[in-house]
Amino acid sequence: MSVTVQARNAFTVIGLSLRTVPMSPEIPALWPRFMARVAEVGGRTEPEVTYGVMRSAGAALDYLAAVAVQPGTAAPAGLDRVEVPAGLFAVVAYPLSQLGEGYHEIFSKLLPESGYQQRQDWMLERYDENFCPDEPQSRVEILVPVAPRG
Repeated sequence: MSVTVQARNAFTVIGLSLRTVPMSPEIPALWPRFMARVAEVGGRTEPEVTYGVMRSAGAALDYLAAVAVQPGTAAPAGLDRVEVPAGLFAVVAYPLSQLGEGYHEIFSKLLPESGYQQRQDWMLERYDENFCPDEPQSRVEILVPVAPRG
């Protein structure tokens, strides 16, 4: 497997957030709570697509179960809005059942062997319209913000 690097425009997401640790069971438990409220979010730009939006916060992880929206869309009460800046992202897809192994492979092998390094910004999991949370083989795109090694 190899890393594909994509330039992505800045975009806005709205979702339900939590502060936790990587690979916490709190993350999958957040999704049904968010999906129960997703209809409250207007201005969606990618119907049927959801995002896991995360970044390190010291030893913790800030995680947002979210959808992409038009810039300036207001977040309903109890939900948060995040601006994801434009930039380069390393993109690799894994089956849902292998996300943990996928992250390990990205950071221990694929990125170190590429000409890129992670930059500190929002990392994404993209769940497209074909994703089914009950199907272990459903594909998830992992997008890691990167910059050329230099």
